[in-house]
Amino acid sequence: MSEYATTQEQDFRVVYAAELKKKGENELRDERRRVNYQEGKTPGRRGGIIMQDEISKETIRRYYLNQKGSEPNSDRGFNLRI
Repeated sequence: MSEYATTQEQDFRVVYAAELKKKGENELRDERRRVNYQEGKTPGRRGGIIMQDEISKETIRRYYLNQKGSEPNSDRGFNLRI
């Protein structure tokens, strides 16, 4: 993968993650359904994979923020790469 493609991917992740943070719970579920549907139509697209990763990260972030004893507004970083 070229350096340009990597930079584009990182930019897309940042913008998409910011969009997801603005969405409510129902909107996030709808977004996951939309992305899953699109993945079924065209599997293996890099954009779809990135979207799935970012939706999962946002879901985990919200889960931890709602846990007892966590500080609100804490920006925890999650690395879901395997």
